[in-house]
Amino acid sequence: MRFSSLPKTSVLLVGAFLTASLLLPLPYAVISPGRGTNVMDSVIDIAGAPTFPSTGKLLITTVMATSPSSPIFGLDVVYSWAKGESIVMPRSVLYPPEQSAKQITAAATKDMKDSQSYAADAAFSFLGFAKDQTTVTATISVKDTGGPSGGLIFALGIIEKLTSEDLLAGRVIAGTGTIDPSGKVGPIGGIDEKLIAAKRSGATIFLAPSDNCEDVHHIPAGLSVYSVSTLKEAVKVLQNVKNSIPHCTWQ
Repeated sequence: MRFSSLPKTSVLLVGAFLTASLLLPLPYAVISPGRGTNVMDSVIDIAGAPTFPSTGKLLITTVMATSPSSPIFGLDVVYSWAKGESIVMPRSVLYPPEQSAKQITAAATKDMKDSQSYAADAAFSFLGFAKDQTTVTATISVKDTGGPSGGLIFALGIIEKLTSEDLLAGRVIAGTGTIDPSGKVGPIGGIDEKLIAAKRSGATIFLAPSDNCEDVHHIPAGLSVYSVSTLKEAVKVLQNVKNSIPHCTWQ
């Protein structure tokens, strides 16, 4: 049997096509594990009431996503697949195609500010502070982060600062979840990547929204995940984790 080689012209065309596929921008976005930021360390500032020290860390977890204004190339896609911890998805799934990069960034910033306001409302309500009677305020500052997913952790951080009970008890606690003023915890995106970020940052306990149970596909070794649907449930887990039900086994 004899095999004939491709004509040089064909080889050049195939090579040019492969090179172009790696170097031309593609309609995709990449999501990767981010980092954990301790909200007990210069993130939450309380005014108008005494605060109490904490012996542990309370981490908001983030994911790194392709900027809405940045192109992604074939080489980026190949690298992300090879790395194994990143997700490659159509850009239209992550970002509304009808919105500009400026509009998307503005919306993420607004979501973050709203989550901070809701977190304060939920925490003050949990603590029994009447809105029209208290002068207590909570200011939250996190750099280079957008979206509403830090709400639960912000609320827990406010409660931790305003109560003498040490909820963290020397532990590194991480978590995620939106929150509304009543204390209801809602689902977020990128839960698997946030679990990785939590583990890398030294967390041993992770609080996840109950509505994200079906989205968790892998829990890093040494990290215990507890699903919660309200701020009250999250506080109870921290108060008595030994008697709390682990991730979604009750469903």
